[in-house]
Amino acid sequence: MASMIELDNTEWALVEDLFDPPGREGRPATYSRREMVEAILFLARTGCQWRYLPANYPPWEAVWQQWRRWRASGVWASAMERIAEKIRTKHGRTATPSMVMIDGQTVRGGRGGPTFHEKGGRGGHTNGAKRSVVIDILGLPLAVSVESARPHDVSAGRRLLDATLPALGTVKAVVADRGYRGLGKMAAKKGITLDIKAPPKGTTGFTPIAPLYRVEHAFARLGRWRRLSRCYEGTPESARAWLEVASLGYLFARLRVEPA
Repeated sequence: MASMIELDNTEWALVEDLFDPPGREGRPATYSRREMVEAILFLARTGCQWRYLPANYPPWEAVWQQWRRWRASGVWASAMERIAEKIRTKHGRTATPSMVMIDGQTVRGGRGGPTFHEKGGRGGHTNGAKRSVVIDILGLPLAVSVESARPHDVSAGRRLLDATLPALGTVKAVVADRGYRGLGKMAAKKGITLDIKAPPKGTTGFTPIAPLYRVEHAFARLGRWRRLSRCYEGTPESARAWLEVASLGYLFARLRVEPA
């Protein structure tokens, strides 16, 4: 059984062709791509600074250079998609869902220096970033995005769905809370149903709403990856990639415990 940040041979075989594609040209790799992936998972899980990467991993400079290349290629999102499909088929479901849920989370910025962070969130007082996640009925993260905290949830959600739905051609409905009512026009244009959920009348405070509580559960699990405790990144591309790394680690953890 692999740990949270170490992949066993079977798990690595599921994504090896993405991170180490056959026929790759150029100089032979000094360090294995598997070691690189596990080092990046370690950084995401522990929140370790680059220069404190333990000696049992490749040198941090080499990992950082590979991280930049993978961030630009979008390989983490491709790996997320593959592992999510694997989990869904283990449950006897189709590889892609007919219904997805979307929600957002505003987090404080933790970076000194140039950054994309802006004030936003409830009351506009949180200087940081907005994370948006698309989740299926099993609570699996299918796609993510990160931008400054300033845009409204609807704007961020619209951009994420525009980028995600074409690859999920089977989606017929999007479920969200009342903050996403503004997605109605986009849903109508795409021919899908927008199902807005709200707490029962008279309730106060936090009230779990089925099935949207699965999104909150996913955010809580991703919050255990310490790189995400705040947004420490200087660009939305880096912030999105780290969220994808944590999501992939979470998906692998789910894969290990889901029924065969």
